[in-house]
Amino acid sequence: MLIVLLFFSLFRTLQGVPMASPSSETDYFSIRLRETESHFGQRTVNDIIISCFATIFACTWSAIHPNIPALTDCWWTRFKRQVTIMICALLAPELITMWALMQRVGAREIMETYNREILKDFTSQPTSIIDSIKGLFHDSPPLDSSKSSIKGPRWTLTHGFFLQMGGFMLSEDGRPIHILIDGSQPTMPQKLHLLHNIKEGIISPPRITEEDIQDRSKGDIISKTLIILQTTWFIVQCIARWSQQLPVTELEIVTLGFAMLNGITYAFWWNKPQNVGRPVFLERENLICTPSKIPEAIDQSTTSTTGENVVASSHEPKTPSQLHSGFLERKLRKSPNAFGIFWYLLQWLVRPLLKLLLRRVTLTHTDAAPVFYKPAINNERGPAAIIAIIGTLFGVVHLIPGWFLVFASRQEMWLWRVSAILITATSIVFGLAVLKNTDRDAEDFFKIIIYLTVLSLLIFYPIARIILLFLSLTSLRTLSPAALQTIEWTTFIPHL
Repeated sequence: MLIVLLFFSLFRTLQGVPMASPSSETDYFSIRLRETESHFGQRTVNDIIISCFATIFACTWSAIHPNIPALTDCWWTRFKRQVTIMICALLAPELITMWALMQRVGAREIMETYNREILKDFTSQPTSIIDSIKGLFHDSPPLDSSKSSIKGPRWTLTHGFFLQMGGFMLSEDGRPIHILIDGSQPTMPQKLHLLHNIKEGIISPPRITEEDIQDRSKGDIISKTLIILQTTWFIVQCIARWSQQLPVTELEIVTLGFAMLNGITYAFWWNKPQNVGRPVFLERENLICTPSKIPEAIDQSTTSTTGENVVASSHEPKTPSQLHSGFLERKLRKSPNAFGIFWYLLQWLVRPLLKLLLRRVTLTHTDAAPVFYKPAINNERGPAAIIAIIGTLFGVVHLIPGWFLVFASRQEMWLWRVSAILITATSIVFGLAVLKNTDRDAEDFFKIIIYLTVLSLLIFYPIARIILLFLSLTSLRTLSPAALQTIEWTTFIPHL
C-alpha cells in the first residue's frame, strides 16, 4: 500500500503543458469546491494533501527502525509502540534524528570494543573530529580469516546496532532467560552485559554474520531507496517552485522539514536492521568450574534492575481489549473527570519525549530492550554539535519561509513566526547545554541558566510544533490561485 501511495504522489502532478491559461475572472473558490479533477497546469488541494501526507507517512512510520519487541508482546502492543514512536516523530523529529545518531555512535563504539577485547584486534582509533565524522559512515575493515574462524566473525556496525536492539538473548535448553545488552549504561546490571558473559565463559562469542542479521531485516535496499526517492522528489519540487516564483503552501513547508530530517536519519540508521521480530538465542555453556562464573538466577516475576517488581516474561499476552479497558479503568478510578483523563493523556504523550532526551536508560524488563534505548557514549560533544546544527536547520526551514508566506490573518502570521523562532532557539540552547555540561571548567551558575532555559523551551516546544501542524492544515482553506499552478519542468531543459 505504501508503494502505491508513493508512486501515486510521485506522478500525480506530472501533467501536460496547459493549452490556455485560466481566466483571471474565474471564481477560484467555486472551482475548488466544485471541481473533482485538476485542469492542465493546475493542481488541486487534494493533490497537495496526498503528496504531503504520503511523504510525512514515509518519514514518520516507514523510516523508523524500532528495537526488537519482547517475545510475549502481542500485535496490539507492537502496534501501540509504533504509533507512539510516530507521534514522537511528528512532534519532535529532531529527537528521532538524535536517537539515530546516538545509536550509530554507540554501534561504532560497541564494534570497536568487541573487536579489540574479544578478537584482540587493535585497530587505530580516529584522532581528529574529521576522522570521527568519517568513521560514522565507514564500516570496519575485514579481519584476517584465521582470527575470524576462531572466535567468530569480525563485528560491524550492523552487529553494534543489533546488540542495542536487544538482538541477543541468553537461553538454556532453548528457554529464553534474559537479553544481553552492551555495558555502557551504568544502570544495567553486569549479568546483562554481553562482553562480561563472553569473558566469563558463560556463552561463546556469537557466530552470526552481518549477512545473517540483514537477512532478518524487513527493510531492504529497494524499500529504503523508494522512501529516499519520495522525500528527495518532494524537496526538488519545493526548490523548483521557489525558482519559478510560485508560492509554496504551509503544509509543504512542514513536510519539507520532515523530508530533510528523514534523509539524515536514514543515513544514521542505514546499517541498522529494520523491524526484526525475534532475537538470536545464545545458549549458556555447561560450566564445570568455580561458582563465580555461574550467573545469578533471574526471577523476572520479582526482580528488576530498579529494584521494583516487574511482570514475569512467561505471562500470557493480554488481548487489546484487556489492555485498553485496564488503562481507562485505572485512569478513571484515580481521576474520574475529563481534566484528569486529559492530564494522563498528556503525560502519556510527554513521557516518550523525555525518554528520548534523557541519557540514562532504565531497564524495567529483562525480556527486551527499552523502546528508546541508546548507549552511553564516551564523547558527547561531537554528536551534540551535530544535533544542534541539524535542529537549527530544521527550524530555519520553517522560519525563513514564514516571513514570505501569505496568511489569512495577522494572528496566524505571528503564531507561525513565534513558533518557528521557538523551535529554532530550542536546538541552539540544547546544544549549548550539552556542550557546557561536558565542560568541566564551565561555571555552575552559567550551567544553571542554560538548564532553566532548556527546561522552559522544552515545555513550550511541543505546543509550538502542534501550532505549526495546525496552521499548515488550516491554511489550505485560503490558497491563492498561484499556489495551485504546477511547475513547468520544460523551463529547466536547456534549449535554443
